[in-house]
Amino acid sequence: MKVIKIIIVGIIVAIISMRHVVGQDLLIYNVHVIDVEKGILSENQDILIENGMIVRMAKTKKRRKLKYAGKVIDGTGKYLSPGFIETHVHQTMGPADLSFVNRKPTLRLNPSDSLPEISAKLLLEHGITTARDPGGKTELTVRAKSDIESGKLLGPEFFVAGDILDTLEFINLTVKVTNEDEVRNEILLQKESGVDFIKLYTSLTPDLLGFAINESQNLGLKTIAHLHTTSWTEASELGVDNIVHIVPAHERYLPEMHRDDYRRAAMMGAIGFYKWFEYVDLGSQEISELIQTLKTNHTSIDPTLVVFHATFFGNTPKYTSNAMLDKLPKELVENWKTTFNFNIGWSEQHFTEAQRAWPKVQQFVKKLHDGGVLLTAGTDSNNPWIVPGDSFHDELALLKDCELTHAEVLRIATLNGAEMLGIDHRTGTIEIGKEADLVLLNANPLEDIRHSRDIHIVLSNGMVIE
Repeated sequence: MKVIKIIIVGIIVAIISMRHVVGQDLLIYNVHVIDVEKGILSENQDILIENGMIVRMAKTKKRRKLKYAGKVIDGTGKYLSPGFIETHVHQTMGPADLSFVNRKPTLRLNPSDSLPEISAKLLLEHGITTARDPGGKTELTVRAKSDIESGKLLGPEFFVAGDILDTLEFINLTVKVTNEDEVRNEILLQKESGVDFIKLYTSLTPDLLGFAINESQNLGLKTIAHLHTTSWTEASELGVDNIVHIVPAHERYLPEMHRDDYRRAAMMGAIGFYKWFEYVDLGSQEISELIQTLKTNHTSIDPTLVVFHATFFGNTPKYTSNAMLDKLPKELVENWKTTFNFNIGWSEQHFTEAQRAWPKVQQFVKKLHDGGVLLTAGTDSNNPWIVPGDSFHDELALLKDCELTHAEVLRIATLNGAEMLGIDHRTGTIEIGKEADLVLLNANPLEDIRHSRDIHIVLSNGMVIE
């Protein structure tokens, strides 16, 4: 019977292992293993890892440690979690600027050559073993992914989108599409380039959005949407896989008496973000129907709470004086201070109104979660004040503040991300036959999710990151 089990495990490993194996064989001895699906612990376990895969889990026995000839990690008093999955990292971002040509405004992103390496390293150091880049210059996002796969860069496994499809142009971030032929050609080009997702942006009409979703699905690509012109409900019915950012930003969900006021606020950039929450009735039938639609169509939501919190609370030093900003390129941080951030020009009254609206953001997250909508943990890293890795743990704390349990947040940070990416068959939980993407913590995150920061060791595909 034992021989049969070993053969079965070998077959599973051969079938599902798709990543380059770099890890050494090792034993994690006497550790408390977290079951993120059930939110419980299996205490005092030995985990045997070979060729980057988990091949055995059993109750701790002293003689196993004594007999084992490979590397042993003593997990006594520590807690083993699946590796964290960050679903919103713009690894090739850079300073942004606004210029005028013939009085026409032009937005330009100036990608940073050093940022992909910095981001990848910071993510891994903070326990993130899998990540998604939801859009950037195609050649740059695909190259960054390839550099990690080849071992040129050390970082988590990446899934990437390329140039973001929109009817408006943001140089080095979006590609302008105005008809179905342009949409089709761009998606084909990105597919050939090696992207995993197609990112669809705010100005796309329902017709163009639906066409893009269908074209992507026909090519085996998943879709991400950041929406404004098209509502969340429409996008979900059209078959979009994932919607990013917690602000639906569509007037259909607001009481009719507030719609004109919201339209005016939305023209003022990020002020519209908090005004939407100020005006919305979260108990309305429209919101209830939205949540049911998302659940029925298996449309997941990537809230990226931390980027909005950093905007709404931008008059406090929590984000702008974060010591971790020193890890990022100086020109990027300077750009945020002087030119590009989401609350430039806000008065104290704007901040007061935004902060007053924040509890409704939390209530909306809670309603989505309780309504059965799959939530993932993303940050919008490398946008103003959002630091790869470090801000991920802020995101988990913000999710907990939405009246979720510590166990629910840990599942969002691990298994939910794997399910959204379609890789839960090989990562996201700690099981025999899965990849050794693991985080060894010094304290129990099921008791306090803030313990997710207290990292002892990270294992990425079995490779130990001290």
